[in-house]
Amino acid sequence: MEILKAKNIDENQFQQINDLWNEEYPINLKNRFGLLLEGVSNYNHYLIEENNQILAWAVDFEKDNETRFSIIVNKKHQRKGLGSLLIDRLKKDLGEFYGWVIDHNNDIKENGEFYQTPISFYRNNGFEVLIDERIDSEIIKAVKIKSKIKVFSETERFILREILPTDVDKLFELDSDPEVHRYLGNSPVTGKDQIIDVINFIRQQYVDNGIGRWAIIDKKTNDFIGWTGLKFVTDLTNNHKNYYDLGYRLIKKYWGQGIATETALASLNYAFDKLNADEVYAMADCENDSSNKILNKIGLSFIETFDFDGIKHNWYKIDKTEYKNKKPNR
Repeated sequence: MEILKAKNIDENQFQQINDLWNEEYPINLKNRFGLLLEGVSNYNHYLIEENNQILAWAVDFEKDNETRFSIIVNKKHQRKGLGSLLIDRLKKDLGEFYGWVIDHNNDIKENGEFYQTPISFYRNNGFEVLIDERIDSEIIKAVKIKSKIKVFSETERFILREILPTDVDKLFELDSDPEVHRYLGNSPVTGKDQIIDVINFIRQQYVDNGIGRWAIIDKKTNDFIGWTGLKFVTDLTNNHKNYYDLGYRLIKKYWGQGIATETALASLNYAFDKLNADEVYAMADCENDSSNKILNKIGLSFIETFDFDGIKHNWYKIDKTEYKNKKPNR
């Protein structure tokens, strides 16, 4: 079902959301929807509509130096997956964000029904309940929740997590460096808008394919090192398509520390143990000695040389049986 993302809503939409708000929340919160965004300048509405009727709504907004959200599903359309659909979209667009959930049951709603907390819904959708952070007043009793950042794998030194919209500055540092792009077509990015497009592309891959490149985060310093991981390639490359591609890219100051090797091995483990892939491919510019050495070191076999965008590249492959039988030279 289509989700409309909009900066603004019209008067009719505002009134519909206000009515949904009053129907959903306890009576002591009646007509407080408009206060949610009071003093907030940066926000987005997400609407699921049918015949000009709002079936479900969500909003993200910046407040107190964090990204927050609110969500309401029309009572007639609850338990039909619309709430989870909106949550998935927010995760794709935002990465990490917070909300407040009323956690006291049996407050009276406008229609005389008792309010039932949706905390279980949020837990089922991958949120962490921050038990120690509460609001407890006459008007509202609520607990704070936080979207969980997905960690795909770990190594001895690094956490390999999803790439987030907040990684834009570090990814720009990485991809604006001409030396990083020496064997990548010599086309470093020139603006952060290009990086935002890359992040959106990767996060859409998480949704479409369940996999995409991962951020490499130093466990000791929490520094962003670069990226590693798998991409499911649907374009034709060297007469192959619909295959898993292994890749990595590091900020220059982290070169030569074995990071690409360590994280690429974790990526192969994930490919064969978690994704149950039959094979993984990789390629490297023939003149990129470092990358070719890494691919050989972790157990991939050279297959052939081919032309990629006018540049000679080496083509590598490893299948599940080879990976299980080989002990990569670390």
